[in-house]
Amino acid sequence: MKSPSLYLAIAAIILAGCVAQPTVRTYTPPPRGSTPAPVSLSESLSPSEQIIDVPQQSTKRKGGELSDTVERMARKTACIPAAGATLIARTGAVETYQVSCQDGQQQLYKCEQRQCRMMN
Repeated sequence: MKSPSLYLAIAAIILAGCVAQPTVRTYTPPPRGSTPAPVSLSESLSPSEQIIDVPQQSTKRKGGELSDTVERMARKTACIPAAGATLIARTGAVETYQVSCQDGQQQLYKCEQRQCRMMN
């Protein structure tokens, strides 16, 4: 049988290894009045990110071949176009236009093979 003092000695060794000193970090603020060095955008990105140029939206409306025809059709339905007919989609021989009326309503027109009709 082992003596109790041996158990106490083993426990003291184990406990001494478990008690670790905490790591203390200190923060020293930069001196007042100093500005941090500027960081470029490319330096702040991770390796998987990249910079792309996005063209700015032009203030011109997108008109299509049949914008004038669609605007005339809108006027016949008591819509006074606020900014004209805007081409919003084109697939093959089909063009879709949106007209914003001065009274706040929106009208959609679909033109297939130069034949336009109101969708709403």
